[in-house]
Amino acid sequence: MLLLVLASVLAGATLQRVSGIGFAMVVAPFTVIALGPAQGVVLVQVCGVASAALVLSRVVRDTDWATFARLLPGSALGVVAGALLAGRVPDGPAQVLSAVVMLVTLAASVLVGRLRELPRSPVVLTAAGGTAGLMTVLAGVGGVALTALQQATRWEHRVFLATLQPYLIALSTGTVVARVVVSPAAWPSLSPAAWAGVAAALAVGILAGGRVARWLSGPAAARVTLALSLAGAVVALVDGLVGP
Repeated sequence: MLLLVLASVLAGATLQRVSGIGFAMVVAPFTVIALGPAQGVVLVQVCGVASAALVLSRVVRDTDWATFARLLPGSALGVVAGALLAGRVPDGPAQVLSAVVMLVTLAASVLVGRLRELPRSPVVLTAAGGTAGLMTVLAGVGGVALTALQQATRWEHRVFLATLQPYLIALSTGTVVARVVVSPAAWPSLSPAAWAGVAAALAVGILAGGRVARWLSGPAAARVTLALSLAGAVVALVDGLVGP
């Protein structure tokens, strides 16, 4: 199972480096299968903080800090609600719930771009932040809600990508704290060697992404990310349904 985690972290970090998004979308389904829904989500968020920090160092000048701040209150409510719900659901049903959340949100992110343009009003940002917080705690894929927000509001990709990074750092940190406070067993039970392997896979993926970006465009990387995410969510759903 550790090989599954390392391979998904490597692939997710590579695609994150190319397109700026998608780390959790790729990694979350496979870590949920390998470690269970609680530890899998927490591991994705720990890695996600490091990945977003690396991307932020390159795009910080384009960050829309006002919009970032308006996303936080709704996100905090979503994180708290998700943590309380996750703490009451057994592992088997929790994995099925996580997979269903992944599939629904991935499908919604594809369809939302066809809707009419919405304003980035306080109501829309609060709703998007709350949804992202809830989905991050339950399935580790809150960034999908922000991608949907970008498409629905026609948010310029350069500014969106920059603003997404500090937001993901804050959201992932809050998710880890909330899940571990509700259930200390949610912290991944990995050996020091396994943690070192995860860190190495993350670093290698970021470095490899720099080379891959020379021949794989951002939109193409986004399509690969979506395909891997959908496949992983389906596998996680089946595994949760047929598992003990």
